[in-house]
Amino acid sequence: MEIRHLKLIREVAETKSLTKAKDALFLSQSALSHQLKEIENQLGTQLFHRVNKQLILTNAGKMVLESAQKVLNELEQTELSIKRYVSGTSGTLRIATQCYTCYHWLPALMTDFKKEFPNVDIEIFHNNDAQMEDQILDGTIDLAVIYEHSERAKIAYHELFRDELFALVPTGHPWTKKKYVEAKDFEDQNVIIHSLPLESVSLFSQVLTPEGVKPRQVMQVQVTEAVVELVKAGMGVNVMAKWIVEPYLKDNRLALVPVTKRGIHRTWHAITLEDEKSPQYLQNFVHHMRCNIAGLCCCPN
Repeated sequence: MEIRHLKLIREVAETKSLTKAKDALFLSQSALSHQLKEIENQLGTQLFHRVNKQLILTNAGKMVLESAQKVLNELEQTELSIKRYVSGTSGTLRIATQCYTCYHWLPALMTDFKKEFPNVDIEIFHNNDAQMEDQILDGTIDLAVIYEHSERAKIAYHELFRDELFALVPTGHPWTKKKYVEAKDFEDQNVIIHSLPLESVSLFSQVLTPEGVKPRQVMQVQVTEAVVELVKAGMGVNVMAKWIVEPYLKDNRLALVPVTKRGIHRTWHAITLEDEKSPQYLQNFVHHMRCNIAGLCCCPN
């Protein structure tokens, strides 16, 4: 049986007439009669009885109708889902970020975004920084937030904001008396970093490595709260953006010091596949990011 046959059975069962069914199916009565005979010959049984000029389902016809309703309902739901996807009103948005500490802005952004696109689900991926552009290209993720990129072909780079990194130290630390610290100041320090390799850490790639400076010790700690507590305890110094550490400065046990006279700056981008047919919700999510994140994180310089 074909889809057209199932539609015929469903419509005739509902209207109990080929005459009435032809208007809904946009076919002539003779074409419908031919199709019905075709189905009955294929199945080897009669699907309708004629009772008082009405077509009433036989037991076999009822079995076919039950299957027809299931199949046609499933197809109609699939068609509706695809139309919603194409129109950009439903789907799944898979995102990742190069700096996992950025996730604190996500709940507020999702709440705002969900008001506009309630049928779009958001999945968060924890990915290897170096693979994000590859994962955009192979379709593993739909959007990534990064501050380092290589201008890959077929990837669209949407600038979001620019921030500055500061040295985070406990109050009373000698650095708090300086206008800024330089590479050499880190030689006798324990430096706490969030992730490896060192070349992916802005402090090292922009300041220490070019000057040939190696800190006394490098300690990797991936949880921001733990980094903050270690710095408070005088166990080391850290370099991070002001907008990330801002909530922890309220108890006056921490201080921020600029790093070098020119500072350490990063430009953040949202990256997506360069596709003119990308869903509307993906385009709007980038817009929401610009409105929500940039206001919280942008560098005033």
